[in-house]
Amino acid sequence: METPLPTTDPPLRLLVAFQQAYPDQPLTWIIRAPGRDMWIAAARANSERFTIYSPDMEGRATFTLQSAKSKRSHLQRPLPQWGRYPAGVTLLLAQEGIDVMGLNMVVMGGETPGPRYDYALGMAFAALWHEIYDRPFTTDDLIEIVDRTRREYIED
Repeated sequence: METPLPTTDPPLRLLVAFQQAYPDQPLTWIIRAPGRDMWIAAARANSERFTIYSPDMEGRATFTLQSAKSKRSHLQRPLPQWGRYPAGVTLLLAQEGIDVMGLNMVVMGGETPGPRYDYALGMAFAALWHEIYDRPFTTDDLIEIVDRTRREYIED
């Protein structure tokens, strides 16, 4: 079974961005999507919200499981395009029985903005949830989750 790439040597800008975005919160997880240049730094939130800060996209998206069902933020605004794969992957895994909890996250990578960036972000989210719950996975497992998310959530 593959595991996320080692968390050694994450980009310094990821660590700095997390500290700036969440100054009072200790960093708990650092994940790199297998085969992708996409990183997530995350910590458990004190709510049921999922907040993603993306310095690459110069934006922030916050959603709940309920708001994700309609592809909207917790304030009922449309999720940004780059935030849809994370919301969809989270929703899909919750529907499969993973007891997801709110997270505060920073995401960044070297992928070109657009579909490749969005897909890599979905891969990173699938890897993050597997890491949090110590569930083994392969790259193919993550691709299957992200492809299902694309078919059932993104293209829906």
